[in-house]
Amino acid sequence: RVPSTALERAMVALSSLQAVLGTLLMLHSMISMQHFRDFTLATESTESPPLDIIAECLIGMGLCIVAVVARAGTFMEIKAAPYEAKKRYDALNYRSNFRIFNHRHRAFFGDQKLR
Repeated sequence: RVPSTALERAMVALSSLQAVLGTLLMLHSMISMQHFRDFTLATESTESPPLDIIAECLIGMGLCIVAVVARAGTFMEIKAAPYEAKKRYDALNYRSNFRIFNHRHRAFFGDQKLR
């Protein structure tokens, strides 16, 4: 869908910039994590990753998620089909083939009657 108003074009541009920034943050955190991994292997230490790397990765991921949702535009309302709109909610999921009464009694005890 092509954005028609100036506001929609600005939102698309902003979300594109946001996606690029989020991707760059995630790439930088990946490189920083690799440097940290090389450091821990060289010193044979068992430290956890620094919080700045974890925060950078989470912020980058959040920016990318928000950018994708903003780029999608407005969400459409989900409406039921006209013939299903008049049905009650419990009748929509009714499947008669699942209402058969079967259990493992017959497999364990043969055709004996249940008491």
